[in-house]
Amino acid sequence: METGFVIDAGDYSAPTTPFWHPGEPDKRWYGLKIDKRARKPVETWRCTSCHYLESYAP
Repeated sequence: METGFVIDAGDYSAPTTPFWHPGEPDKRWYGLKIDKRARKPVETWRCTSCHYLESYAP
C-alpha cells in the first residue's frame, strides 16, 4: 500500500471525478500543490446486492 490523498476539485460547482495523489498533502496559501502527472483517476465499484462501495486508483 502507498500513502496518498484524494483530490476532489470542482470549479464553480461543476461536478468532476476525484483523483488520487501519492504522498502527503503539500498545503500552500492558494490550496494544495499537486503534480498533475502523478495523479490517478479514482474508480468506484458498487455491489448490486449489498450496495457496498470500493474505490480504486488503477
